Amino acid sequence: MKVCIKGKLNHIPQLNDFLDNWNHEMQIGDRLECVAISSHQEFDAIKRRFPLGLGHLFVLLTYFWHEMLPKMKPTRKFYFFLTGERHRTYSRTEILGRLCRAGFKIENEEDINGALHVVVNKRSEPLERNDTCESPILRMKRVGKDGKLIEVYKFRTMHSYSQYLQDYVYEKNKLDHSGKLTNDFRVNVWGRLFRSAWLDELPMLWNVFKGDMKWVGVRPLTQHFFSLYTPEMQQLRTKVRPGMLPPFYYEKKTPMGLDEIQASERRYVEAYLEHPFLTDWRYFWGTVYNILIKSKRSQ
Repeated sequence: MKVCIKGKLNHIPQLNDFLDNWNHEMQIGDRLECVAISSHQEFDAIKRRFPLGLGHLFVLLTYFWHEMLPKMKPTRKFYFFLTGERHRTYSRTEILGRLCRAGFKIENEEDINGALHVVVNKRSEPLERNDTCESPILRMKRVGKDGKLIEVYKFRTMHSYSQYLQDYVYEKNKLDHSGKLTNDFRVNVWGRLFRSAWLDELPMLWNVFKGDMKWVGVRPLTQHFFSLYTPEMQQLRTKVRPGMLPPFYYEKKTPMGLDEIQASERRYVEAYLEHPFLTDWRYFWGTVYNILIKSKRSQ
């Protein structure tokens, strides 16, 4: 079965419910085709329509009105009352992420005449909705000590619904030398600034206070990234609590690729299990030195 949604997703009220309803009407493997205008495409069209300064002003106004107001609790109901939720501005990430959350897998996406055309197929029932999809502070499930899932707090540095695109982005881009995804289009402009200054990880101090994490330790991984590790390393790294400052930043030679990252974490965990306090003390000050003097930065 093949379904073509008429009209653009931007003009459909209660879009999540709309996509969930289509999912329930379809069988596994059925295809769905839809069209949306991404914020990037809309902003480009505005800048072409108006002179330079005026175009950028209208972009800012459009971003504030159609993307920020519906995501902030104090203004959300006011925005929906005035617009009927019929002219939303979605980033490319949010468009694809909403489709994946609704249980669809992306087959193809293409920019055609200034619009994003997406073909997906049903792979599962809709996933549970996360109330932090649009929140500035995220609560994310990560693998902690003894393999237990913990909630890690971070400032949002990615577009809304980015967490549902983990597999899709990994298939397209793989990992960089730090163990993160290369050319990750989900990261927004201010997110890159926050990450370079470590500001995105400040809310993790609450995890340290609760005892889920500590100052120094292996990076808290998603279940997807955790599955990429060897069984031996999975077992070893879950013997310790994850930390805010991963061993990657202590190393003089930057680990390149997943194998070297696992070797770096192995050195830390084995040393920590033998001498916990001394190891964390050494790694903490070594990391501080590399950040302040050698200018290593969060990716």
